Amino acid sequence: MSSKLIKGWYIQGCKHSSLRPLFYQSLGLWPGTVNIKMLGDTGESLILPNERIKGLDLIDLQANQDFLIRACRLKGVEGYQILPIDRTTSEPRGHHSEKVIEIALRKRIEIKDNEELEVELERFED
Repeated sequence: MSSKLIKGWYIQGCKHSSLRPLFYQSLGLWPGTVNIKMLGDTGESLILPNERIKGLDLIDLQANQDFLIRACRLKGVEGYQILPIDRTTSEPRGHHSEKVIEIALRKRIEIKDNEELEVELERFED
């Protein structure tokens, strides 16, 4: 298994994290995400997480959503890349089509608007 480093810049999110307390708690994460707009040439295979987990909170149950996740590290803090998907079709939701990835971490970090970030996505097959 290997890791991939990808770059992008921080953008504001939709503030859905307060609606997902069970999701964040189940993964041992701080409740919130860092949204990173990837560079235009970032390939789909890099931004599609590789492990599926069930949506637990009312917002996800009503929207028929599960999540794809991938272990990652941002600014030295462990966490997961998360991607909401349709529970039935597995089609990506959120801002995936805009090449925005969401990173949820074990603790809160300080980030400035439009800050350039490098995230290490883990567990790629060699």
